[in-house]
Amino acid sequence: MIGSDGASGTDAVEPDTRIPDPAPRHTPLWTVLSAWLLRVERWLQSRGGSRLRGGLWQLWGLVAVGGILLLVGPVINPPLTLDDLTDEASDVTDTWIARSFAADYRVTTDEDGRLVTDVEERIDAFFPKDLDDRTIERVLATEYQGHALDPSAITVTLDGVKQDVTRERAAVFLRLVVDPGEQLTGDHELVIRYRLSDLAYVNTDPATGQPVDLLRWDVFGPDLQQAVAKLDVRVTIPQDLDDRLVRQPYGSLAWTLIGAGQWLSPEADSPPGEVAYAFTSDDAAPPHAQARFTMPFEAGSITMPPQSWIFWVQTFGPVLPMLVLAATLLLSFAARAVAWGDARGRPWYLAQSEPPDGISPRTAAHLLRSPATMELAERLKDAAISGTKQQAKRQARLIAAAGAAKRAGRLGDRPRALRRYLTGPERAGQIRAGLRRVPKGFVRDWFIAAPIALTLLQWGIVRQLSHQTVLAVVWWPLAFVALSTVFAVIVLAIALTARPLTRKGALVKQHLLGIRVFAERTQLLDRATLRDRLLPYAVLGTPPRATGRRVAALIAPEITMPAAAADRASRADGSTAGFLTGPRIAVRVLAVLLVVGAIVAVNVLPAPSLESETPRSYTGDIPGSTLTTIATADLDAELTRTDGDGARLRVTERLGVDFSDEGSVPAQVVREWPAVVDGQDLGLTVDRVTVDGDDAPFTTEHEDGRLLLRTTFADVRTGLHDVVIQTTATRPAVSASVDGREVDRVSWVGFLDGWTSGVAWDEDVAQGPFRLSFTADDELLDDAVDAGWTPTEAGAWRPAASEGGSGRETATIELAPDDGGWPLDVRGDDLGVVLDLPAGTVAGTDTGAAGWARAAARAPGLFTVVFAGIAVLGSVIGAVGAARRRAPKPGLLRDAVRWLTPSALAAAVILGIWTLNGVAGDDPFGDLVLGGLIAGVVAVIAWYGVVMWARPRA
Repeated sequence: MIGSDGASGTDAVEPDTRIPDPAPRHTPLWTVLSAWLLRVERWLQSRGGSRLRGGLWQLWGLVAVGGILLLVGPVINPPLTLDDLTDEASDVTDTWIARSFAADYRVTTDEDGRLVTDVEERIDAFFPKDLDDRTIERVLATEYQGHALDPSAITVTLDGVKQDVTRERAAVFLRLVVDPGEQLTGDHELVIRYRLSDLAYVNTDPATGQPVDLLRWDVFGPDLQQAVAKLDVRVTIPQDLDDRLVRQPYGSLAWTLIGAGQWLSPEADSPPGEVAYAFTSDDAAPPHAQARFTMPFEAGSITMPPQSWIFWVQTFGPVLPMLVLAATLLLSFAARAVAWGDARGRPWYLAQSEPPDGISPRTAAHLLRSPATMELAERLKDAAISGTKQQAKRQARLIAAAGAAKRAGRLGDRPRALRRYLTGPERAGQIRAGLRRVPKGFVRDWFIAAPIALTLLQWGIVRQLSHQTVLAVVWWPLAFVALSTVFAVIVLAIALTARPLTRKGALVKQHLLGIRVFAERTQLLDRATLRDRLLPYAVLGTPPRATGRRVAALIAPEITMPAAAADRASRADGSTAGFLTGPRIAVRVLAVLLVVGAIVAVNVLPAPSLESETPRSYTGDIPGSTLTTIATADLDAELTRTDGDGARLRVTERLGVDFSDEGSVPAQVVREWPAVVDGQDLGLTVDRVTVDGDDAPFTTEHEDGRLLLRTTFADVRTGLHDVVIQTTATRPAVSASVDGREVDRVSWVGFLDGWTSGVAWDEDVAQGPFRLSFTADDELLDDAVDAGWTPTEAGAWRPAASEGGSGRETATIELAPDDGGWPLDVRGDDLGVVLDLPAGTVAGTDTGAAGWARAAARAPGLFTVVFAGIAVLGSVIGAVGAARRRAPKPGLLRDAVRWLTPSALAAAVILGIWTLNGVAGDDPFGDLVLGGLIAGVVAVIAWYGVVMWARPRA
């Protein structure tokens, strides 16, 4: 074979005819990593052979089995459910009972400013008769909010006698076990003393949104399995820390959804230089109750320790498999490039004018990794040996070669060419012929076993963590596991597809490269005949599109068959069946984009709804919002002209607000108003908030077209206070259509719909009266198309002239609740004023915004109907074709039915469910969307049924 590894003939080669073939230059990183892999391979091979490899496979198998158990097995240490808690509450006599639990916490700071807490727990324990377990257990936390608590100086006495303590340490807690040596019955005094470090941590104050140093602790610890009849908690802190309290401490006792708490005041018997706080409860608490005290200090008051190693393990431990896979991915790239690189042939090669012996064009395409021109080479070989007197047969082969030349390198031919390349027998034939090899060894075993085992482990860990509390803000389980899976697939693909050239294969490849050089020097593709045996090899490894055009020009003169007959022969050949034209590619891309676009729209765009969402101020989700009750309200709105025929709406709200201290956070005033109406921004801002004449801290948020105001009081308030809120809308008028007439609408909302139930109600607070007034210039009210209160039943519209001849009129209503609550007449809509002015009265209104807003709200529903219609149409076409029991011909119509029908239905379902969630139950548009969805689903199911019915029986 020309270019073999034999020595004969090589000495006679002229140096100037040699073509250098330098070794590939790898990056330093790949070189270092590959060298390390080779050293590891040699070291492992020196330590053992097949037995060691088998042992490592078993090790990875155990990791995979562990991941499967975590993924489908029972949840490890699951959180207690409500049923678990109630079941244990009913079995309270199965262990000893704490008649009283007195906890004394003495908090100090060390020389570095870190917290040190000495704890004494005095428990009057009652042991029932015939108790099976005679040991006493107490569980202490060793980790809290990322800090190591380091329990120390632990002593336990029972009835004044010091006891030996067995310590069972786990990852985040310490179990103390005391065995008194005898069966206990009746009442006994148990005293436990210990010291904890660094109980405080940095957190965000829910009332102010500012960072604080928070001391929030459950005196019962991680798991108190005993019932407690009486609780007494005392916490003593230094005076300097007390001076830095954001507000007074809070103590609470809770079990499941039941609980109570109180704000704490300093005890009169506090030691000098210290301040003590205490709370007690005579309410019996079942097992697993929580008794907490909360003390927020100003940020920087306490020196925080570094995060403990367990915190980092808990936070990033689940990410460890992903990091190992990332490192494995990097090593696999290095192995593929260097350690598993192709063997070297000669440092040079020669131009070759003869094909390599025993190497077919298909095998040559695999050696050169040239899938795009493999079919062209194959067809040219057929045409080259077709020197037969059967002219029709030769013409058919020429037409097939011309078709392959025209398709070579085109985007629509890539999938089919790659599929033929990957599924051809030549891939395995190269191994049998000794042209390529399959890497073996410990490293390849690692690259195959590790991705499978670690991915299973990652999925199992995420499944277990899904039942627990999120460990840290940076923990994104789904993103990590998805990334791990991607890494694993890439590493497996590299390990399983690596087929480096042997020296024999490298020499054959150099021979093929020599043919390419010969073809370039002689312009073979332009001057050769189709019977040239070298031509099929010359097209391999060259730019496919340009090569195809040159070969097509070479073939064209030899095709004597008429064009129509040639076209029929090309279709009969069947080689074009897998070719994707531009429209067929567009159909596939469109099908994918429909589903992806629907998913993106649902997750990015606001909910499509013409109905307003429930105001956040009414949901109770804002801390402190349920602790205030609006007892009285006096709202004054004033509409005035501005320069350039504009308008401004100023509102002053004078509210009598009752503050309650029956929550764990300070009571806050929360108000909410429309800020965007029909797609038009009102320019609404809050100018000032005062409480009892003093400026109050507040923050505002824009969401769902509304402006939400909430105060941020850090201190606890109680009782009735005067609250004044001043707002300004710089663009109060919006364009609207009333009975086909365009108007400028000024809509002032004092209270949003649902205010009678949304405003916190306290039976002990008498509400009313609520007074609303609206003032505007005479010219505006005189020219009004319509004006009135909303709802109209709230009161009659009777503007009265303002005093002093100001040329302004004021309309006023006053509402008061009766014995049964607020009248039904005022509950059906926003409470406020609607003033319709002739179009153009107020400058700055956007006549098209309302239409665009309605169109945007309806668009997802309309797209749902359109996509459902496409699914129905595609199903009908597909069912008709299947009923004819004739295989559909490849083409645009078949692709549109097979690709667009399911993707359109999937997009319709995604958008339809999203749309229906925001459509009112009595809106006919919702019936249209739902009907479209049902029609699409039924049509696709029917199509599938027809296909199954028409399928040939065995």
